[in-house]
Amino acid sequence: MNTLFLYRHYILIFTSTLAFLFLISCSKDDPEPINEEEEITHVVLNVTTSGSASQDLTWTEDGITPDQPIRLSTTTPSDIKLTFRNLSDPSDPEEVIPEIIEEIDEHQVFIEFAGVNVQTSSDSSDPKDSNGKGVNLNTKWTSSGAGSGTVKIYLVHEPTNKNASSRSGAGGSTDVEVEFRVEIQ
Repeated sequence: MNTLFLYRHYILIFTSTLAFLFLISCSKDDPEPINEEEEITHVVLNVTTSGSASQDLTWTEDGITPDQPIRLSTTTPSDIKLTFRNLSDPSDPEEVIPEIIEEIDEHQVFIEFAGVNVQTSSDSSDPKDSNGKGVNLNTKWTSSGAGSGTVKIYLVHEPTNKNASSRSGAGGSTDVEVEFRVEIQ
């Protein structure tokens, strides 16, 4: 065979190998990590009404809800504080609130009542997103009539409409949905 032909053949193989190695060794910036939804096993609702004993009611992912209802007054607003926890590993309990606050623009709590007339508002201590909207971790509930019913509380990840009046209008995905009984006197 022709020496020049072999020489060119080896150069072509060598150059192709170098080009291939160069291409596979170069990579784009590391991809953004996918931020999975928070794992929440417990939701604690702290209810404080002036002149009444404070209530702590806990929901668990096992479907355990408190025997007692949330007790509200027709004459005095109640301060509500939500706490979300991941207790799936008892040796490493995790408060989820810091994650929610760190990603506050990607979270919103929605509250829906059935059978009772209760208005909610973000408390002044409620963490605010970059648009100044409270995420509803700390709220004030005001009832306008005696009765009994339920409240559903949703922590929504990446809602498309934080101003929605219901969960169905909010978009996004539900990190957790809990339901409590409500009694207003």
